[in-house]
Amino acid sequence: MKFTIPQPFFFILVCFTGELLAHSGRTDSDGCHAGSKPYHCHNKKNSPVSDGKKILKGTITHVRDGDTFKVNGIPVRLAALDCPENDTRKGQIASQIAKKFKGAKAVCELTGAKSYDRLVGYCEVAGSDFGRMMMDNSQCKVWRKYDVWDRY
Repeated sequence: MKFTIPQPFFFILVCFTGELLAHSGRTDSDGCHAGSKPYHCHNKKNSPVSDGKKILKGTITHVRDGDTFKVNGIPVRLAALDCPENDTRKGQIASQIAKKFKGAKAVCELTGAKSYDRLVGYCEVAGSDFGRMMMDNSQCKVWRKYDVWDRY
């Protein structure tokens, strides 16, 4: 017995296979694929990332550690900031300082780079440079190798 695919089904399969394969995972409330590469949004009108300037604006919804937090659920690695790891006392202190900003408004200039599952950017939180604030108030320091815009 020979199996044949009905012609209308075959047409749909051929036309949409690329779209189906291109997207894995769900979108967030803004229609964005936070974990996909490259990061992109389907609903450009509500996108938290401005295409022209690569700016991410929103609320800090989670703090992982001294140099990583989420803005509107999107992970951001702070460019040029090197904080001690969370499994050290100094790293725990840096995380505690950063966690005080959960719920604050952030504006991040994205560099275009990604680090693991995170976008990389220089961020202002509550009107101040967050990286500079962490360097001034914790054991975090500048990581010159990754200061791609020579901010520090």
